[in-house]
Amino acid sequence: MIPSDSIFKVFQAKPTPAWAAKHFGYKPSVERKWDLIHTKLEVRFDWEKQQLIGKASLTLSPLFYTQSNLILDAKGHEIQSVQVLKGSAKLSSKFAYDGKKLRIFDFGSIAKDQEIRVLIAYVAKPEELPKGGGQAITKDKGLYFINPLGTDSTVPRQIWTQGETESSSCWFPTIDAPNEKCTQEIAITVEKKFKTLSNGTLVRTQESPDGLRTDFWEMKKPHAPYLFMMAVGEFAVVKDKWRNMPVNYWVEPAYEKYAKRIFGNTPEMIEFFSNKLGYAYPWPKYDQVVVRDFVSGAMENTSASTFMEALQSTDKELNDKNWDDIIAHELFHQWFGDLVTLESWANLPLNESFANYAQYLWDEYKYGEDEADFQAFRERQLYFFEASRKREPLIRYQYNKPDDMFDSHSYAKGGRILHMLRKVVGDEAFFESLHQYLIMNEFQNTEIHHLRLAFEKVTGQDLNWFFNQWFLSAGHPELVIKSQMVGNKVSLFVKQIQDTVYAPIYRIPLKIEVWTNLGCKTIEAELNSISDTIQFETDTIPEVIIWDSEAGILGSVQFNQSMKSLLAQYKFANKAIHRMEALQKLKSEFSDFPHTQNTMKVALSDSFWGNRQIALEYVSDSDIPVQKALMEKIKQMAATDSKSSVRALAYKLLSQHAFDGKKEFLEKGLTDSSLSVSQSAYKAYLKESYPDITEKINAISKAEKKSYGAIMASYYAKKPGTESFNWFKKSIADPLFSDQYELVHTFAQFIQISDSSTVKAGLELIFNTSIQRKKADFVIATYQVLKNFLSYSGVAEKRKRIKEASKNEEFSELLDYLE
Repeated sequence: MIPSDSIFKVFQAKPTPAWAAKHFGYKPSVERKWDLIHTKLEVRFDWEKQQLIGKASLTLSPLFYTQSNLILDAKGHEIQSVQVLKGSAKLSSKFAYDGKKLRIFDFGSIAKDQEIRVLIAYVAKPEELPKGGGQAITKDKGLYFINPLGTDSTVPRQIWTQGETESSSCWFPTIDAPNEKCTQEIAITVEKKFKTLSNGTLVRTQESPDGLRTDFWEMKKPHAPYLFMMAVGEFAVVKDKWRNMPVNYWVEPAYEKYAKRIFGNTPEMIEFFSNKLGYAYPWPKYDQVVVRDFVSGAMENTSASTFMEALQSTDKELNDKNWDDIIAHELFHQWFGDLVTLESWANLPLNESFANYAQYLWDEYKYGEDEADFQAFRERQLYFFEASRKREPLIRYQYNKPDDMFDSHSYAKGGRILHMLRKVVGDEAFFESLHQYLIMNEFQNTEIHHLRLAFEKVTGQDLNWFFNQWFLSAGHPELVIKSQMVGNKVSLFVKQIQDTVYAPIYRIPLKIEVWTNLGCKTIEAELNSISDTIQFETDTIPEVIIWDSEAGILGSVQFNQSMKSLLAQYKFANKAIHRMEALQKLKSEFSDFPHTQNTMKVALSDSFWGNRQIALEYVSDSDIPVQKALMEKIKQMAATDSKSSVRALAYKLLSQHAFDGKKEFLEKGLTDSSLSVSQSAYKAYLKESYPDITEKINAISKAEKKSYGAIMASYYAKKPGTESFNWFKKSIADPLFSDQYELVHTFAQFIQISDSSTVKAGLELIFNTSIQRKKADFVIATYQVLKNFLSYSGVAEKRKRIKEASKNEEFSELLDYLE
């Protein structure tokens, strides 16, 4: 039978959305033929050639089936020799090497209850590997030499490693798969002036007459090869402890006095997480090391996390921002990722979603629920931004390359899903389930169903519905809500409008707050179909209905609210995040109304800093008259608000208005303990062009160039002449200048008011620096600036050369975007 045309029309496919999941073929877990039991390494370095000279001893046993050959990952090595031992007997063997895989064969048949040791002498040559990487981990050569010849006096000499995802095999032969685990020994030989760090415990050191020292590190508990690490450098090590266990902070000597301020909450974090999980921190020590030019934000190497240099901060900077979020993130990985490890990169959320949620847990405990909710709101926004261009299942086996898994799905969305799971089962069951998951799978590898089974064991519930819709399906709920009141009965009509070709119909338990002049009533409900109706009775007309009163559901919501309802929401809501939602909608939808203005004035005293900041932004951007009482309030906030970002914004607002004693008031701000507040006061002071501004600039230029570089750049940008040009030239040459993107653009302002010869010299300066340095912020700013000077000879060619020089860099696609 041939179907009619009308039937074909019914099944005509809609256009595929741009964000629909992409499929690149199933990516299975790596097949395990051998069990890697132990890895012993002896390494030394050739700094000039940027090479590692190593000896590896690998102890292995067949996992189940008898084996007669072995394939190891070894990228970019020179293999000098290979031996296979069975006990003390040397087995006859052969090997073949193709630059990526080391195949060892003809050593006979080895049964599952037998062990062999493979001895390999090799040289690792990371600089000869092809450039790779992605957005999360920008380079993947595994082993990194920083300022290897010591030619740059502003940069310390360092060596460090980065193994995730499969880059440990760039510096030692191994089975470079996340579902492999082994114990570890490593002997690191360096010049005596250097300190070394690795996983586990430093068991002994041995000095030699030639000025070298060998440090012997040992990890007695099994962990994955991608978590092996080394760091070498002239670090200052600041000692701390947790329950008499060593906790150390490794920083450059200039930041030694700030190390405890940066990392000092770590022992309390370890105690908090150990108690919350019912599973004490599992490793013999915890080190945190800051290195130069790290290829990611941070990395959770077992017992020794590595961090980007941005964490090295002064007291003034730390008054604006702590680094607890990233510190908590990497610490929580010591359980979720290091103790219990994903079996394949498709299951990355079992690592990263938990580490992301650790940030919420710590904020909730240390800084309160409002702060945690605000950070959660920012995570939601990160996911929604990404969801506008891609929507994938959280657990996905059809990625293109492992680095693609490191996105806002695995991090931000995953953290929010764990929070929803916590609300579904309740706090006690949630943390008991995590405890069971760790106990059941310690030192093992897991997939998502191990997590589900742990929760089902504790709760007695079938949770397939939750895991299927949130972990194994793409997208998120998109809800449209309309309300109606007839008599004393309120009806909420809820429709799920997400495209069900690509996303499920969600089952969503939730709570709704109904505020009347008699108080608050909480309604518990559940959505489970395309259209649902939630009904409840009330004795009086609701002032406001707060949908999702716990602010936990990850979904978009269209719920039109009147100005009166939003005003009531700000007035009644207990959660700061709901008050914030009301302020944002009032600002965007009812900005010019007197009631909005009055509410914003009230919000200047809100208990949560984020709401005070929104109110200040409103005052700054709107036509609201700043009369005496409001001026005094803003001055009070600038001087005394507990949050530095609020004080800084208040100073910025004050710079727009004249008032008695302004110079003296701004001068107090110059010395504020917060860097951002001081900078804001300096900008306001600079704007006023007070006679002593040069004196003020000279004072900070001697001691605070890193902190106040942007202020000095703004000052010199308005002063044509040789002095200003030389200042910019020196600052551009300094790779440690705090904001090079802003520096280049401010320099452009300077050369625009300069003569033609200075313009040509300035353009040549930033062009040459961008070619040599190849740093994303500097190159992108230069590329943008040059576009404004295309009338000058050779500028178009310079832009082409910048693109050509950057074509292999991780930011090269941005240059195409800027065309």
